[in-house]
Amino acid sequence: MKGVRLAEITWLEAKEWLNEDCVVVLPIGGGTKEHGPHLPCGTDFYVIEEVASHLVEQQPILLLPTLPYAYYPAFVDWPGSVSIEADHFKDFVTDILVAFIRQGIHKFLILDGGVSTHYPLVPISYDLHNKYGVTVAITDILGLGKEVSDAICEQKQGGHADEAETATMLAIKPELVHMNLAVEEYSQSIPGAYHNGIRKINVRGKMTTKNGTNGNSKLATVAKGEQILSAKVNDILEFLRHF
Repeated sequence: MKGVRLAEITWLEAKEWLNEDCVVVLPIGGGTKEHGPHLPCGTDFYVIEEVASHLVEQQPILLLPTLPYAYYPAFVDWPGSVSIEADHFKDFVTDILVAFIRQGIHKFLILDGGVSTHYPLVPISYDLHNKYGVTVAITDILGLGKEVSDAICEQKQGGHADEAETATMLAIKPELVHMNLAVEEYSQSIPGAYHNGIRKINVRGKMTTKNGTNGNSKLATVAKGEQILSAKVNDILEFLRHF
């Protein structure tokens, strides 16, 4: 049984879905955030929309419209980038979920397409569980499809507009990818923050590379992107089957 997009049905139809067994899914993906000279500012939005499309076709979820604005503090100085303050973002998402809690929903899945967005979203899961007894699951973009991505990507490190992200966009929206402008560059961390590829100290700041990327986007291919996208979707589907 497949799910439905709430934006495409009437309130009478929605009433049939809104019960304690329904899983409401809220995708969050930046609609306007720099992704280097080769990827569109809507990269996060396009990727999370694609993932959501696969999910709603395969699981009986109630899919909400994608939220295109969120907390992206590392990119505030880059043209075309928008970041919502963490507290505003947290409150806004909370209001969305509470609206459905009032309508009988007990289970939520937030499709979080960002890294910085994860930090203000996690307290929502705790707070709404403690206050209403509901469960708010949140995807972790750093873990989704990681086994496949690590196996097929050749860059020495990555993190933004890199080989994996560029490959995924090649599989989704190749007409928006400018591979002739793809670059290899890496963000520098403070010595001691990482050891043998493991984070020991968490230090956050703005994106400061010349082109606004971290990784080697030159190595991206459509085939890699298809495998990475499939792995992300499969990870979430496995969770939904149990959720």
